[in-house]
Amino acid sequence: MDVSLREITADNVRAVCELRVAEDQRKLVAPAAYTIAESAYETGGMLRAIYLGDKPVGVLWVDGINKDVPYIVRLLVDTDHQRQGIGRQAIEAVISDLQGRGASAVSVSYVDAPGGAEAFWRACGFEPTGEVRHREQIARRSLGS
Repeated sequence: MDVSLREITADNVRAVCELRVAEDQRKLVAPAAYTIAESAYETGGMLRAIYLGDKPVGVLWVDGINKDVPYIVRLLVDTDHQRQGIGRQAIEAVISDLQGRGASAVSVSYVDAPGGAEAFWRACGFEPTGEVRHREQIARRSLGS
């Protein structure tokens, strides 16, 4: 499976904004268009479209990419492309990038709810820290040396 991370540009922004999650996930993750808009007002982050071949199928936003512990603000994979390993491959790609920048760990938060993303994040090597921020559980993955 050819999964890659690409910059969001004038050529692909509309396709990325049109990505959707399943109906029951809408209360768990903000729409792709919100992610693009919100990230425009933050510095020190990385916003990428997740591509499967030549088609955008997701969006990934990481804040603090030059910090010791960057934070994955948002990961969204379109409902038609979920459960295919695309999200995991995107996470591994961004982790490789962050390791190259010298990060020692990476953190993420998720809504603790039925149908939430806890199992996904655990499968990606993240462990809950016990910390709660904005009613979301914080998890962290050490990047080792």
